[in-house]
Amino acid sequence: MDEPERPVERPVERETTIIQTGERGGGGGVVAAIVALFVLGALAFFFFGGYFEKAADEMDVNVNVAAPNVELPDINIEPPSQPSQPANSN
Repeated sequence: MDEPERPVERPVERETTIIQTGERGGGGGVVAAIVALFVLGALAFFFFGGYFEKAADEMDVNVNVAAPNVELPDINIEPPSQPSQPANSN
């Protein structure tokens, strides 16, 4: 019986090819800008719409607190006397 021919085994050749088209696909800045605009728009809507002030309208808070009476002594500060001649007269 004849044996079938076995294929010749060659070493495996592998190369990595990197193809650059010059374009960068970074879209993270655009997403961050859109999120920031959305947050600022929502805050402006709530602030100018008066939604932050409505909680204070519904509450009737009256707080009377007696402040302590603090008396401080009089302090008299006199600047040092000025010499008639400059200290360094070169």
